[in-house]
Parts: sequence; C-alpha cells; structure tokens
Amino acid sequence: MPSTSDQRALLFRLAEAGLLTPQQLAAASRQASLHPSADEWRQVLDRLLAFGGVLLLGAALIFFFAFNWDELHRYAKFGLAFAALAACAGAAIWVEAFGTAYRALLFGACVATGALLALIGQTYQTGADVWELFAAWAALMAPFALLSRSAASWALWLVVANAALMRALSQSVWWGFVDTLFHARSLLLVAALNLAVLLVFEAFERRLLLRPARRIQRLAALGVLAPLCVGAVLGWWEAAFRPALLAFVCVAAVGAIVYLQLRRDLAIVGLVVYGAIAVFAAGLAKLLPGESFLTVNLVGLVIIGASAWAGVWLLSLHRQDAALGGAHE
Repeated sequence: MPSTSDQRALLFRLAEAGLLTPQQLAAASRQASLHPSADEWRQVLDRLLAFGGVLLLGAALIFFFAFNWDELHRYAKFGLAFAALAACAGAAIWVEAFGTAYRALLFGACVATGALLALIGQTYQTGADVWELFAAWAALMAPFALLSRSAASWALWLVVANAALMRALSQSVWWGFVDTLFHARSLLLVAALNLAVLLVFEAFERRLLLRPARRIQRLAALGVLAPLCVGAVLGWWEAAFRPALLAFVCVAAVGAIVYLQLRRDLAIVGLVVYGAIAVFAAGLAKLLPGESFLTVNLVGLVIIGASAWAGVWLLSLHRQDAALGGAHE
C-alpha cells in the first residue's frame, strides 16, 4: 500500500514525540513503505532540473551578451533577449497548466524580463537609477508570478522588490535621506514593505500559491524582522534608531502571539525569539559598565544560555504539534 509524504511525515513526528514506539513504527512500515517512492523522487528531480535548467539558461544568455557585447549589433541583442522571453512565455501556453514545466517556464520569463530591462538600460544609457530598473523588473514580472502561482517566482519577485526599495533609499534624492541605507526611516520602510507582503500572502495564500507551504510568508517575515532587529540593536546606542527599537518590540510581541496562538508557524516564532535575544544582548552590553572581560563574557553567556533555552523550547513546541497530529501545520 503506497503512503503519501504527509502520512510519512506524520508517522515520523509521532515517533519523534515518543507517541510511537520503534516496534509500532516498524509495524507501520510493513503496512506501507516509509521511504519515498520512485514517482516522488522523479517529481523532486523534475522540479530541481526544470528550475535549475531555467536558471542556467538565463545565466548562459547573460554571459553570452557580456562576452560578445562588442561584436553583437544592438538589434541582435534585443532579438535574442526578446526571443528568450517570448519562448518562455509562449511555451508556457502549450504545456500543462500549473505543472512543473509551466511554472519553470514562467520563472524563466521572470528572469528574462530582468535581463531584457538591463540590456535596454545598458544599450541606450537611459540615465535611470538602478532602483528604477529593479522596480520596473518587479512590476513587469508580477503578472508571470501571478500566473505561475510558484513560490520560486514569488521569492524572486520579493527579492527584487526589496532590492528596488533599498537602492531607492540609498541613492535617490526624492527620499531626502540618501546618506545611508542604515537610517531608521530606511529600515522601517523596508520592514513595512515586507510586512505588507506578509499580510497579503497570509490573506490570499491559496490564490497566490499553487501549493501553500508558507515559504513566502517566512521569507517576508525575515524581511520584516531583519531590518527591525538591526535598527533595534543600534537603538540602544543612537537615539535616531529608537523608533526602530520600539517597532521591533511591538512587531515581535504581536508576531509571537499570532504565530503561536492564531496561525502556528514555529519557523517565524524562531525568527522572533532569536531576534529578541540579539536585541536583548545588545541592550545588556549597553547597560553593563565598560567593556571589561567580565562584561563581554557575561553577555556571551547570556546569548549562549538564551539560545539554548530557545532551541529546547521550540523543540518542545514542535513535539507538541506532532502529538496533536500536525494540526497546526
């Protein structure tokens, strides 16, 4: 009798939580194999090779342009780039919708869109800032990501959108603070962008992703917590970063409640907890007198102890979820 990956994962979680003895697990293995089937391995390899092949072809196109830049006429360059984009988008029409090839081809269209925009900017020297290139790329690839409903395409979109915002904050005079990206307002804006993405995917996950696996939510949560954590650590020393410290405390508290009680996600809880440890350790280093040997070692011991406690606590929560049959996953 064949078993599904979800059934096998549930059995292993129950065994890890101590609710199944080795004998019971062995008995279950006699009823259905606990190892992936050949078809499941083929599906994994199909995805890996399809998306890896698209990335390699995109890289090959870019390196081809770079190596033959002086020899190629600009129309030849545009023709090749448009052909790559059209081939990916056009082939997706003819393959099975939402299959591996379909999603890989639309992912390729996302990559080709960026390559084409970079080619236009380099050929005509439009004078546009780099952030405008990334912003246009994110806007133009969004329809492909919507059609593909693929976590890979959305992850690329999120990375490019963040790159656009960070470059805009660090180089565009429109924003009024071009001195450095590590400005409190800059960090808050980056966190706000990722928070908006997180909320959208929490609300419309099944419409935006074919197989909801919470990867984009976790990536967006990292985009929220990382800049706030950096700002919160700096906030212990510089008054300009105190808003980021306050924002981190509020976001961490709300995030811990939401992802522990309302929508269980231990990966995001882990990000919150370890971010809080980093901020607390920075505050402790600020409050303790001087930079003596005792102070440095005390802060180090606090980080080690708190991190060990967090790991044990998160593992216990994981085992509780396993005991409940994965009801929260």
